[in-house]
Formats: sequence, structure tokens, C-alpha cells
Amino acid sequence: MTSQPSRPRLTRRGLIASALALTGGGTLAACSSGTASQALRSGGAATGGRLTIGLTYTPNIQFAPFYMALADKDYGSAVELRHHGGSEGLFDALLAGTEQMVIAGADEAVVAASNDSPLVVIGGYYQRYPGCVIAREDSAVASLADLRGRVVGLPGRTGENWYALQVAMRNAGLSESDLTILEIGFTQQAAIAQPKPDTGDTSRPDAIIGFSNNDAVGLKESGVAVRTIPVGDDIPLIGASLVTTRAVLEARRAELADAVTASSRGMAAFVADPDAAVAATRQYVPDLVDHAQAAQARAVAVATAGLIAPQGSDTTIGALERARAAAMIEFLGGQGILGSTPVTADAVCQPLLAG
Repeated sequence: MTSQPSRPRLTRRGLIASALALTGGGTLAACSSGTASQALRSGGAATGGRLTIGLTYTPNIQFAPFYMALADKDYGSAVELRHHGGSEGLFDALLAGTEQMVIAGADEAVVAASNDSPLVVIGGYYQRYPGCVIAREDSAVASLADLRGRVVGLPGRTGENWYALQVAMRNAGLSESDLTILEIGFTQQAAIAQPKPDTGDTSRPDAIIGFSNNDAVGLKESGVAVRTIPVGDDIPLIGASLVTTRAVLEARRAELADAVTASSRGMAAFVADPDAAVAATRQYVPDLVDHAQAAQARAVAVATAGLIAPQGSDTTIGALERARAAAMIEFLGGQGILGSTPVTADAVCQPLLAG
């Protein structure tokens, strides 16, 4: 089967606006700046100045670990948080020297590095990958194998949704010719909010690629019964992480290490107390004084905590494993997603969290 022409894409702002309306939270993987080489090159490497951490969209509950670390004074006095604008790329401010660290997908950072952006992943955030297949409970899609002959909706052929679909197809033994890929912009939730009576209609998806702590939560909170299907048991991708540039890492390694450690403390506090996470976010998102919105944000926090500290996992909160980065590079390269600049785990993965 073939890919369908893409519908008009929503902006990153449109994605977050729709997500906020349902869940009180956005997504940390709203768009990718990893598919093209960046013309900007990092400044901001001088020691002794501000250390700005980029949060890749407007305030929301998924940034609460960093709000909590700041409020608890885990960060040094020179650290500040900066939210990105609606049309800002993930790594633009980092490469320009406006930021010294950014919260973004390690997979997207690796793709950007393969396109000549001097990025290095220095800390972990999500230990479980958020990308998954989401289908209505009244649909015929109950497993990855059920995607054969179906229409799968996703924002486009880039970024973490696209990478997750590659994993799903590999694990199901499918190729692109076995399904119809429908590019729908960031409208996944709306695309399956209503039943699809005509299974032969290729203008609407039978399932979407979305995020377990965003799209799945948003649909359930809005009363849509859905099933979430993991794209695999062992996913060779690393999601939201802490990223810097080679120049900043070389000049400010000790400061970055302190910031990574402080961030991990915020992550631990977030996992331990979702109500405190909502309270910390309320300073940045005043609408959370509304009980319904606060409850929705809490649901996102609980789902996000499951990514930071997966049940049954003995992985340290905030950890980053070079072996996982190597497996990710191998997978992305095998899928033809990487650019022409060679990348290795040793070069793009420098874990700074102590012991």
C-alpha cells in the first residue's frame, strides 16, 4: 500500500494547544530539528556565566521535574530555565549559545549530529520510550500485526513518531508497502476521537502513532476508549534526554554535571509526588488552579513518571547508558535515517550523572 498525501500540518503551537486542552500537558517531542544540518554553531561556552536549560515548549506538567529542582534549590544560583517559542526548533537556541543544555530526544539529537550539528547527550530523562501505537478499543487493531492493510496516522516522516513507526514495522515484520501511512500533522487525537465506520476509507487512520504520556492520556481523559500497543519490548531508541554541545561540554563540564545531577533529583521528586509536581507547575501554568485541569495534568504526570522510572526497572533515575546509545545509532543507521556525518556512541553520548 502507499503513503497518502499529507494533510496541512499543524504547527508545534497547534499540537500543544490541543494537548493542553485535553491533558494539561504537552509533548517533549513535538517536532524535530534533527533532519537537516544546522547553520548555527554554539556559543555560550564561557565559564562563570548563566547556565540556561532549554525546555522545548511553553510551560506544562512534563517540565515539572525541572521546575521542582529549581524551586528546591537543587540547581546552582547561575541556572535558569527557558521555555521555547511556538516555532522554535529543538536545538536552535542551544546551537546559537542562548542555552547551554536542552531537554530533547536523544534520538533526535543523534540524527541532528549526523547532519553536522555538534550535539552531545549528557543525561537521561525518559528511561522508557513514549512512542506507541494507539487505536480505539472498538477498532480491529489490537496488535502490531493488525497494522497490516490498515491506515496509520502520524505527524509526518520525521521525528520520534516516525522512528517509533519504524520500530513497530520491524517488530511486526511489516514494510511500508504493507500499510498506508497517512501524514496528518499533529492531529492524532482528533483523528481517532470518532469511530471509523468505513474500514476501506483511507482518508482516516485506523490507528495512530502517538505518545503514551500525552496522546493516550488525552484521549482517555476526553472519554475515548483506546488501547495502547507498545512498538516493542526492547525499543532501540532513547527519548527525552539532556543535551548540550561539544563546545559547552568541553568548557563547562563540571557545571553541566552539577545541572544533570540536580535535574535527576527533580525527576525523583516528580516521580515520588505527582501532586507536588502539579503544584510546582501551577506557578508556570496558572490555569491549573482549575480542579479539572489539575486532575488532567496529574494524569499526565503519573504517565510521565512511568517513563522516568519504569515499573520493575532497576535503572537509576536520570541515567544514560552508552550501550543503549550504540544500539540506537545502529538502528537509525539501518533505517536510513542518519545523515552523512559519522556518529559514534562515544562521541555523542557522554553521561555526566555520577555513579
